[in-house]
Amino acid sequence: MANKQIDMRKIKRIFKLHTSGVSKRRISQQLGISRNTVAKYIDFFKRYRLTAYEGRR
Repeated sequence: MANKQIDMRKIKRIFKLHTSGVSKRRISQQLGISRNTVAKYIDFFKRYRLTAYEGRR
């Protein structure tokens, strides 16, 4: 389904899995979303140089 919004929890999970070294294919299988969607968010993370914030309140 084109342009279907995904939950922010899934976006955070994509980021966490990717930074842990999990492949795009494995991430898409685990989360039930397309590889293209996973690639889109990973490209976004890289473009804006997003990093994991370890300190939580």
